[in-house]
Amino acid sequence: MGKRYFIGIISSIVLFIFINTFIRSRNEYKIKYDFVITKITITPTKTLEFYNNKEKVVLWNYIISENEGVEVGDLLYKKECSKYLYIFKKNQAGKYIEHLKVIPSGLFPFEWFWM
Repeated sequence: MGKRYFIGIISSIVLFIFINTFIRSRNEYKIKYDFVITKITITPTKTLEFYNNKEKVVLWNYIISENEGVEVGDLLYKKECSKYLYIFKKNQAGKYIEHLKVIPSGLFPFEWFWM
């Protein structure tokens, strides 16, 4: 009985993680991002966390590393229901130009989110 109980608990945890990841990834797919980055923190894994004023923006499907040249003042943009996330930098004329196009690195293919 103890072994079945343990397997049941582990299976439930894994199922919860997959369902949670799917829901958060799907919600991010539907969100539009369009803001100037006001703060950046670097995680222990050397990925970046972005802030829109005081609001931390958690990216579930996109990984941007510290060595990709993203800085405070850059524009983070993603259309609603779009696969790609963009980072734009200001040029000498003050106009934003594309610096980085990020493809999703999530667990689930974006085609699953059309529902």
